[in-house]
Amino acid sequence: MNYVEQINKIKSLVEYYTCQFNQPISELLNNPSSEFKQSAYRLFYELIKFKNPSFCQEPHPINEVFSLIKRSISCTEHSEKSALECVERWWLEWYFTLEMDAKLASSITDIPASYVSSSTQHPMRKHELSHYARLFTVLPMPICNVCARTGDLLKVNQRFVDVFGYTLDEVPNLAAWWEKAFPDPEYRKSAKALWKNSLQFAKGNNNDIPANDYRVRCSNGSELVMEVSGIDNCDEFIAVFYDATERLKAQDILRDMAFLDSLTKIANRRRFDEQFAYEFERLKSSADKLSMIFIDVDHFKQFNDRYGHVTGDICLRDVAQKIAATVSRPEDFVARYGGEEFVVLLPQTDTHGALFIADQIQKAIEELAIPHQDSFTGVLSISMGVNTADANDDKLVFLKATDSALYYAKRQGRNCIALSSENL
Repeated sequence: MNYVEQINKIKSLVEYYTCQFNQPISELLNNPSSEFKQSAYRLFYELIKFKNPSFCQEPHPINEVFSLIKRSISCTEHSEKSALECVERWWLEWYFTLEMDAKLASSITDIPASYVSSSTQHPMRKHELSHYARLFTVLPMPICNVCARTGDLLKVNQRFVDVFGYTLDEVPNLAAWWEKAFPDPEYRKSAKALWKNSLQFAKGNNNDIPANDYRVRCSNGSELVMEVSGIDNCDEFIAVFYDATERLKAQDILRDMAFLDSLTKIANRRRFDEQFAYEFERLKSSADKLSMIFIDVDHFKQFNDRYGHVTGDICLRDVAQKIAATVSRPEDFVARYGGEEFVVLLPQTDTHGALFIADQIQKAIEELAIPHQDSFTGVLSISMGVNTADANDDKLVFLKATDSALYYAKRQGRNCIALSSENL
């Protein structure tokens, strides 16, 4: 079948919303009432709904359309790729709803027993078998059909069995599903509450069941992060599962990029602020110490003026990497604080331990032996301020005191380590 019209309009829709709108792409995609989703549905309604596609048409028309789109364009931007994948998921769900509503000329009974409910007298089952049975065998993602009144799983497709390893004999109802797929009681409680809220949102807004991520335990003991959304049809609902692994990996990469200093390849100030707040909050409920070292490259302006900004950038990168290599415990944290300043967080470290680490950092920078004619040592040097906090300290006071220790070191002639007066 020729899908040129559909392909061109979908491509235009994705390009328009990813290029013209300033809001983050995640907000655009996760908002169930967004203009983007409404536009995607209007386009679906225009191109698909009135075309009266054949029931269980093969190849699946939605899969075929998006397969052609992916072959015809190269989504180099993460936002475009995410938007296209989201539209594909929506269209599959909406097309699924159309096919569920379609009347079959004859009853279909050739459905594997492993994923049809054994409750043959269930009031929903005959209706389900005559309308949806074949549909469940051809859709490419795990799907389950649930009776809202009883909580019985009326049907799951073969993909559900393949991915999770559970048949209807093993999970005949929601109670069994929650017990097996969410074995941790605390997480099960939060997952059930999230799903309940999603169902209530769908009913209250006459909308789809919004997507959320859930950690699902498979029958073999492995765990998958699945994005679960669905369709609410009053007496029943359809839950649709998408593997969220690749999306989460992409989000992790983007998050790392957002928190990574592009020059030095260590954490940036924004990431430090987040980590510092976390460590200080943790400090309040423990008897541990938290130490911090502020580091400043001595006479860096003169270094830039003499050797140029390109050499200055290389210098900062080398210094940052050397500090990060010296501070080697997994719980320790190194970031670029700004300009030629760096900061080191040392959880569970007292003043003596922090001074030892500062001394190691100073020796490591000396070993770099970066020439600096404006330094009295002839090589690049650093100044450091050291401070240690406990549960009784104030975060901002602690930060300011550490900064004061650094500037005291600079006033003493640089190339030295100063301990905050709070620790004396």
